[in-house]
Amino acid sequence: MTPIDRAVFVAAYSRLVADVWADPVKEQALERDPRGFLAGYGLPLPEDVQVRVVRDAADADPDLEVQVESWERASTTGTFVLFVPSLLPVAQAELAEDELDSVVAGLDSSCACCCPCCCT
Repeated sequence: MTPIDRAVFVAAYSRLVADVWADPVKEQALERDPRGFLAGYGLPLPEDVQVRVVRDAADADPDLEVQVESWERASTTGTFVLFVPSLLPVAQAELAEDELDSVVAGLDSSCACCCPCCCT
């Protein structure tokens, strides 16, 4: 796979995963017709290649390289395993007053002045 082909795959795969995370209708479309869904993202597969979608696998920890390799070998192995990781909810936690006071726009409050005189 050339670097350009890899970049095209990674971009398409990333869009696909983000869309499945964001839109329940797209998630259902993936379940109904994974081959067609992939083709809709510019990732067509030969008819003789089976598509297996792995969702929310607790025992699987695929990284992007594993996904690229699965795509690259699909024609040889006859199977493309599409990993769509779960979208973990963002943890919600209460911050204490002193924690809130210490952070202003991502900066320590001692550095968050309104004039640039102390920042030069």
